[in-house]
Amino acid sequence: MPIIGIVLEPLDTLFFREGRPFGLGLSGESGLPAPQNFTGALRTWLLERAGADFRRMRGQPSLAAAFAAAGVPWLAETVFRGPWLADISDPASPKPFVRTPANLVFTNGQPAALCPLRTRLPGWAPPPDEPQMLPLWLKGRKPDKARPAWLTFDGLRAYLEGQPVAKEQLQSSDTLYLLEERTGIQVDEKTQAAEEGLIYSTRSLRLKLNVAFYGEIELAEEHTKEFDGEQVMSWGGERHHVVVRKVNRVRWPQAPDGSRTSLLLISPAFFTGRWRPDNLPQGALRAAAVDGPFAVSGWDLALGGPKPARFGVAAGSVYFLEGAPPPPSLSASPDDELAGYGHFLKGTWKYAE
Repeated sequence: MPIIGIVLEPLDTLFFREGRPFGLGLSGESGLPAPQNFTGALRTWLLERAGADFRRMRGQPSLAAAFAAAGVPWLAETVFRGPWLADISDPASPKPFVRTPANLVFTNGQPAALCPLRTRLPGWAPPPDEPQMLPLWLKGRKPDKARPAWLTFDGLRAYLEGQPVAKEQLQSSDTLYLLEERTGIQVDEKTQAAEEGLIYSTRSLRLKLNVAFYGEIELAEEHTKEFDGEQVMSWGGERHHVVVRKVNRVRWPQAPDGSRTSLLLISPAFFTGRWRPDNLPQGALRAAAVDGPFAVSGWDLALGGPKPARFGVAAGSVYFLEGAPPPPSLSASPDDELAGYGHFLKGTWKYAE
C-alpha cells in the first residue's frame, strides 16, 4: 500500500491531556501528542467522512470488527506513523525533528555519543537475562547534566551514519514550541452565564513560526483521495482544530546493513519485557540506552470507556545489536504497530575508543 505524508498545522493553540489529575486548584497542562492522539483523531475524521455508524462499533470483540461493523473495514489495515514536530519552511517538504537519542549527551558544551565498551567495568554487571550486554562509555570525558531535547533532520542523518553530531543540529524545546497560559470559566447550560467560582486555567501548546506536526499514513490507493486538498480536523481537547494537507513523504535516513546495527526509536513503544523489545534476535543485544518511562491512557471509542494506563519506553531509546539483522518491527502488538508505536530507524555504531 502507498504511504502518504501529511502536515497538521494548528489554527490556534492545542491541548493534549496528560495523565495527571485536573481539578480544583490545579492547572491543566498540555503535553505533546502521543501516537494514539494522532491515530485516534484521524480514524475518527475518516469514519465521519465515510458516514460511519459509531453506535454499531460498541461492544465489538476487536478493532477490526468495530470498523467492519461501522462499514469501513479498510480502516483496520491502515497504518499511522507519527506525529513528529517538523520544520515546514518549505511547505511541501517538511523536515521532522526527533527526540535526541538517549546515548547522545553534552560534554564541555559539545555533543558526544556514548558507545558500548568492549570490556566490562569493575563492579558493573549486565542484566541476568542478557549476560552479553556491555556498558555504554565515553572515554576521558564526563557528560554534562544538561542534555539537548531535539535532533534536527540533518543531525539525524549524521547520527545514524555514525558521524559526529554538530551543536547546531540540536534544538531545545523552547525553539520549537511554548506553553501558553489560558484562563477559562464554566458556563451554566440553563442560564448561559458563568457559574460563580468555577474558573480554571490551562497551559496550551503553541508552536513557533514554521513549525507544525508531520505524520504518515499507509493505506489503500483508492482511499488516498481523502487527503486531496486542505482539510480541517478537530485535534486534542478544548475543541481546537488543525489544517490537514498532503505533502511529500519524508525519505527517512537509514544506515546500510552491517555487522553492528543501532535501532533508534523515533516513536514510543510498549514491550512485554518492560525496556527490552520482544522480538530482538536472541544474544544480539550488546547495549541499550533507554528513555522514559512513557505513560499514556485515553478513551476507547469502540468499547465506550476509558483505556487502562500503559507504561512503555520513550522515543529516543537506542538498542545496539551485533551479529544479527534487526527485526522488521519493534512493536509487541499488531494494534500498536497500526497506531504508530514502535517506529524505529536503523543506524550503525562502533565500540568506544
